[in-house]
Amino acid sequence: MNKLEERVHLLNEQILLQEKNQDKLLFLNEMKKIGIEKLPYSYSSLKQFIDSETMSYHYNKHYKGYVDKLNKALSKKDYGDLELEEIIKSISKFNTTIRNNAGGAFNHALFWKMLSPKKQTPKGELLKKIKSEFGSFNEFKTQFEEVAKERFGSGWVWLVLTKKNQLKIMSTPNQDNPLMNVIKSGGYPILGLDLWEHAYYLKYKNKRDEYISNFWRCVNWEFVDELFSLRTKRKLNESMKIKQVLNEGISERCSKEENESIRFIFNINPKVKQIFRFKIDSILKDVFKEHYYEKGEYGENESSGIYDLESDGRSVINKLNTNYTCFCILLNDVNKVLSRENLPKINLIGQPPFAQISETRKFVNVLDKYKNRIFDVNSATFSNIMSTLTKTNQIGDKTENSTVNILKKKFGDENVIQIGKLGSTEDMVGGVDCEIVIDSETKTAQIKPYSSIKKSDNKYVIYGTGQVKPYKTDFLIFTKGNKEVLVFKNESTKIVNGNFVLPVDNLIYQLN
Repeated sequence: MNKLEERVHLLNEQILLQEKNQDKLLFLNEMKKIGIEKLPYSYSSLKQFIDSETMSYHYNKHYKGYVDKLNKALSKKDYGDLELEEIIKSISKFNTTIRNNAGGAFNHALFWKMLSPKKQTPKGELLKKIKSEFGSFNEFKTQFEEVAKERFGSGWVWLVLTKKNQLKIMSTPNQDNPLMNVIKSGGYPILGLDLWEHAYYLKYKNKRDEYISNFWRCVNWEFVDELFSLRTKRKLNESMKIKQVLNEGISERCSKEENESIRFIFNINPKVKQIFRFKIDSILKDVFKEHYYEKGEYGENESSGIYDLESDGRSVINKLNTNYTCFCILLNDVNKVLSRENLPKINLIGQPPFAQISETRKFVNVLDKYKNRIFDVNSATFSNIMSTLTKTNQIGDKTENSTVNILKKKFGDENVIQIGKLGSTEDMVGGVDCEIVIDSETKTAQIKPYSSIKKSDNKYVIYGTGQVKPYKTDFLIFTKGNKEVLVFKNESTKIVNGNFVLPVDNLIYQLN
């Protein structure tokens, strides 16, 4: 009998080891995908609100279906490793399929945690806030139910915390969420109820009002209170830490060597720039919400972004998301804070690519945490960034203007049209800085400054350029010191070690 027990025990260990290895392999395969939240209770645990059959279908068919479809949609284009909340906050960048399924995945991931088999009641600061803004808890419940009943068709009802720290009840259609940047007057959701038929119909049939009123029987007020606290309570010591450097300290420029190191990382490891760009876009839209306009809202041909900040028109702050010099400034200032608190610094320079990506994620999380202090008009860091961006933009404009003048001397004034301006769709989307008419045929061109050029193996390697990425223009034009202008056909262009590499035969004009 003992030998049999030993064999059974050994067999169990082998099975567990095999499952562990399979889980590890599955994790490695799934780590770049949006994950599935585990249901925190059994399907039958909420029977006072919903039946087990509905919960099983809701979780396994609908919720998992949203996640699967979202990952499939994301895989069709290299969006990088995105957090679900990041997608939701910048949903206008994505197509309808991603919007619907990201919303479904995010809303349900919250919804499961907002429910509990244990009977709970709100308390503490959250209850005080509810009573203060709605008069009483019962009045809040009444208003919540009324908004839920007014939702015609599929959607959700939410209790959200606005940017002004006020509670508001609102409803969204389909799988939209109040955090989405396409939702006007939204907020941070702390409580929500699914109003889709699939959430209740097997149990309640057409009695949706009964489903809504029974919701209060299993609300997880502990989780709701946790969400509320995360958004409203700001620890004093955290505020003082960041203020030491970002509001009262000195923000310095990076050294030439530091800037060059970050420029090289941006070009050799585009994932770093991608993570930074995505987070900065989200932060700026959040912090400067009153200055943010969607595409076409500020003007028919204007791109989305921040306007009327430092002056009328499009702000230079929009160029922060790809500026390696400002990346370096932010990184140095953040590291000053971490150093003063005896915390590990964030370091990208000299690290392998995977470590650079990991460090960048830590970096942007710190930026997001302290965004309202960093991007404050009284912040030394913000002043440094704006000064740097303004100067960079002026230099860029001067470079483009000088290059265009040289091109006009070669091809004629009427045959060279300068396109790129701050925020122009042609420049931002197509990378078009100018158009050149040659033999009655219009050619598009991207203009880039460079530091040096080297001929090797019948190819030219261009050094010292920023934004090294594929362009769809006909020409790539490189300029040095606003005097030497090299015009290349943009064919068989490669990017090697963060530098443009073009065949020798692609050089068609060398102007000065």
